[in-house]
Amino acid sequence: MKVIGRTAPALYTDERQVALAARTGYPRPMKSFSQVAICAALVVGFGIWSGSALGDEPAIGHKKTAWESKSFKRVRKQAMKFGDDYRKFIGTNKTEREVVRTAIAMAKRKGFKNLFGKKRPAVKAGSKLYAVVHNKLVAFVIVGKKPLSDGVHIVAAHIDAVRIDLKQNPLYADANMAMLETHYYGGIKSYQWLSLPLELRGIVVKKNGKTIDVSIGDKENEPVLVIPDIAMHMSRRVDRREGEELPGESLDPILSTTPAEGVTGDPFAAHAAALLKSEYGIDLDDLASAELELVPATNPRDVGIDRALVGGYGQDDRACAYAALRAILSAAAPQHTAIVVLADKEEIGSNGNTGAKSNFIRRVVAELLEGSDKAATELAVDRVFSQSLVFSADVTGAVNPHYKELYEKKNATFIGSGVSWDQTAVHAEVMAYVRRLFDDAGVTHQASEWGKSRGSKGEGGTLLPFFTQHGMNGLNVSIPLLSMHSPFELISKADLYEAYRAYRVFLED
Repeated sequence: MKVIGRTAPALYTDERQVALAARTGYPRPMKSFSQVAICAALVVGFGIWSGSALGDEPAIGHKKTAWESKSFKRVRKQAMKFGDDYRKFIGTNKTEREVVRTAIAMAKRKGFKNLFGKKRPAVKAGSKLYAVVHNKLVAFVIVGKKPLSDGVHIVAAHIDAVRIDLKQNPLYADANMAMLETHYYGGIKSYQWLSLPLELRGIVVKKNGKTIDVSIGDKENEPVLVIPDIAMHMSRRVDRREGEELPGESLDPILSTTPAEGVTGDPFAAHAAALLKSEYGIDLDDLASAELELVPATNPRDVGIDRALVGGYGQDDRACAYAALRAILSAAAPQHTAIVVLADKEEIGSNGNTGAKSNFIRRVVAELLEGSDKAATELAVDRVFSQSLVFSADVTGAVNPHYKELYEKKNATFIGSGVSWDQTAVHAEVMAYVRRLFDDAGVTHQASEWGKSRGSKGEGGTLLPFFTQHGMNGLNVSIPLLSMHSPFELISKADLYEAYRAYRVFLED
C-alpha cells in the first residue's frame, strides 16, 4: 500500500530500505507489530491516509495590497518603470564599492558637492552635499530651511550583502583542479551557493598603489566560477553530517583545471597563477591586499507573469538603499535637513570606520554646523540629534505561504502591501507621526512585525540602534522581501515604489 505524504524517518533502520523507500515512495518492511502500530497512529493522527499533505494548515489569507490603492493606481506606470530602473541598478552594482561609485555619479549629476573635499562647499538652505569614506560609506545631504538645531531627518540603509570572500592566500590545487580558499560574509545557507555560476568582483591594490578593478563572469563571453556540489547518488552519505549546514570550508570554487608543463610544484596551481598574471595582471602576492567577492553571475529578472516582482542578488538591503537614494535625489527643498546614509558592514555587525557604529554621522552633522558658522561642539551635535528622527531602512521578511506556521496574520508583513514599519522600542508619539505622514501622502503602509513573538522588543538586527544611541528617535521602515539572504531574493515593485514615496515625504517634511 502506497502512503501519501512523508513517512517516519525514525522507523528506518536499514540504509538499503531507506534508499528503496526514497525511490519508490513505499514504506520499507516493518520489523515488529509495535512499529506497525506506531505508523498507523501517525497515519490516522496526521491525515496522510486521505491524501492531505503532512502538516497542512489553513491558508493564512491575504492583506489589501498597494495595487488596489487609488493613490497607487495613479502612479502604477511610474512604479513599474521605477522597478525596471532598479532591476538594472542591482544587476550592474553587485559590490558596495560599485553602489557608492554609481550613487555618487548620480548625485553629481543633480548638483551634489563633496562635503569632505579640500575646498569645502557652502552650507546653506538648499545646499546639496555628499560625504564619503573609503568608497564604501556615503551620505547625501540637502540642507533644510530650518536650522540644524531643529533636528535632521535621516534615512539609513546598508549596501553590503551576503557573499563569499576570497582569503588572502587563496590558491590551492587538488583532484586535477586549482581552487580558491574562501570565507563567507554575513549569514548564508551554504548549500544555496553550490552549482551556481559566480562572478569574481572587487579590487586588487598592488604594493605600488596601483588598483586593478576585477570583474570576471559579468559578461556572457566571460568564464564564471562554480562551487561544485556532490551527486545526489552519494549525498546521503554526507547529508546526515552536513545537510543545510554545509561547512563554510567547503565553499571553494574552481579556478582552472589545466596543468602547466615543466614546472616545479603543483602544475595545476602553477597554471592558474600564470593565467591570473597573463589575463588579469594579478600576481599571487597581490591577493594579500585585495577585496575580491564571489557573487551570483545571474542577472536580476522580473518574476511572475504579471512582472510585479523583481528577483535578484543583494536586495537585502540595496532595495531600500536605492529607494532612499532616489528619494533624496528627487526631493524638493526640505524643511529639516535631509540625510540619506548608505552604510557598509551591516551584515557583520556594522563595525569598522565604514559601518554604522563609526562616528561618521556625528562628523557629517559637525561639518554641517561648522559650514553654517555654528559651533560644532559635542553638545551642539547632541542637541541636533535630540531633535532628529531616523528611518532605519532595512528589508523585512514577508509572509512565505510554505511556512505559514511562523506568522501571525494580524501582525505579519505581506508582499505587495506597501512599506512596513514596526514598533521596535519606538515611542507612541513617533508612531503617530509616521501614520499621519504616510496617510496624508497616500503611501500604502503596513504596521507589522517579522514573524511570531521571538522574545522582548528590541532594536537589534538593523542599523537602528547605531543611530538612536546618539539620542535621536527612530524606527524601522522597510521593504518586504522573500528568500532573504539567498542568492536570488524577491521584492514587489509596488513595495519598492511605496518605500521611495515614504522616504521622500519624510525627507521633505
